[in-house]
Amino acid sequence: MGSMNKFIDTFDDAHIFRMTDDTGMFQHSLFSVPNRLEGYTTDDNARALIMAVMLYEQEQKPAYLALVTRYLGFVLHAQNEVGRFRNFMTYGRDFKEIEGSEDCFGRCLWALGYTYASLSMPSGIKDASFGAVNRALPNVQSLAWVRGQAYALIGLGFISSPVIDTLICELADSLVGRFEHESEDKEWQWFEDNITYDNAVLPWALFSAYKRSGQEQYLRVAREGLAFIDSVTFRDEYFHPIGCNGWWMHDAEISQYDEQPLEACTTALAHIAAYEATGDDSMLALARQCFAWYAGENSRHEGLIDPVTGGCRDGIMVNGLNQNQGAESIVGYVIAGLALTKPTSTVVEGLKNSGIVTDILENGQQKTDENTPVYRPWGSYTVMGSEPGFKMKKIVVNPGEVLSLQLHYHRSEHWLVIGGAAKVTIGEIESMVNENEHVFIPQAVKHRIENPGQLPLKIIEVQNGRYLGEDDIVRFADKYGRA
Repeated sequence: MGSMNKFIDTFDDAHIFRMTDDTGMFQHSLFSVPNRLEGYTTDDNARALIMAVMLYEQEQKPAYLALVTRYLGFVLHAQNEVGRFRNFMTYGRDFKEIEGSEDCFGRCLWALGYTYASLSMPSGIKDASFGAVNRALPNVQSLAWVRGQAYALIGLGFISSPVIDTLICELADSLVGRFEHESEDKEWQWFEDNITYDNAVLPWALFSAYKRSGQEQYLRVAREGLAFIDSVTFRDEYFHPIGCNGWWMHDAEISQYDEQPLEACTTALAHIAAYEATGDDSMLALARQCFAWYAGENSRHEGLIDPVTGGCRDGIMVNGLNQNQGAESIVGYVIAGLALTKPTSTVVEGLKNSGIVTDILENGQQKTDENTPVYRPWGSYTVMGSEPGFKMKKIVVNPGEVLSLQLHYHRSEHWLVIGGAAKVTIGEIESMVNENEHVFIPQAVKHRIENPGQLPLKIIEVQNGRYLGEDDIVRFADKYGRA
């Protein structure tokens, strides 16, 4: 936990703004100075968009929202007339190609899906993101490269619709097929016959698909693939990614250098996804160990974060640290750090530590006196505890069911998803809320919750207000004719 506390205490956004101009984020730097000669990439601006959204979710600073607009504007401008994305742009704002790689396409969908789903984003930003996703959708089924498929799957996982559910399963089935073909050798449990870059995104995508679909084969392959790469990258007392100078070819030696910051970020995110899908605390511990790589728990025992500039050095080479501080490095560092410290994680840990919901999270049971389930057409709720001005419930929504569109005049509510994924409407905003994530419903605001998945949706609801009676409800639309 030490490196996490250090991130919170010492995070400096100066290099983010240094690397960003009125077009977007520069791709590379010469030491800590933006390298205009190398221009920009849509890859980097897509990831920077996620970073900026996460920063705004955490601190609500207008400067971070301005970054969101800038990076989103870059991604939207990069989309061509057929819905794909150009990647490399010169400093003169000219794209170098008609169409970028499938990796770039997938990362754009990841960024657009995350931005659309964020409850902190204004409606205009969400609408622009959703429009770009819709323009991109016709291209998803033609994706052939595994990383493009994986990132596209992760991005689509933030959006709920039957069409997207089908695409997610098609992408996941393709990844499973690749894994089963390549892993016939029991000593090589991986999706390709080599391990190169951005590796952990492949099992991460299948954890995402499992959470959405409940299909056990996705969980099985995600676990097997992640365990295989963990057996190599955690072979020492610290995280040691595959080196990019030669990679790791099947039946060949593992390259030790250069170690890239991207790998620490992606591997941390994959383990967070594993933790959210399985509840296995060891996955969260490994995610934190990945992040500690930035702080010096690595093969050089040196930190990669420059305390003067706030930038992240570009990797570990055989003869020392790469002193350049490019976009991919700082963006990956910030995304991983925020993913491990975001408020929703704090809420989950706080509830766990309180002892009130420990039995529910670990055993599916609770031990309070107010434990009689109340059944409704959509599922059930159980009051776990109450006192004046406060009430806590466990809510179970059956697969495919939806609560009424409603509001309460005398209370606000907090919803913490502890199992499954929820489609949540708050006011005019509709988003997916995944396991271990939390949303706030203000007093007198219309809201509803739906379970679009194939597994029961489990929620802890905390009510606050002067009056908490069940009759404080106004229904506007209801599947069961109660409005």
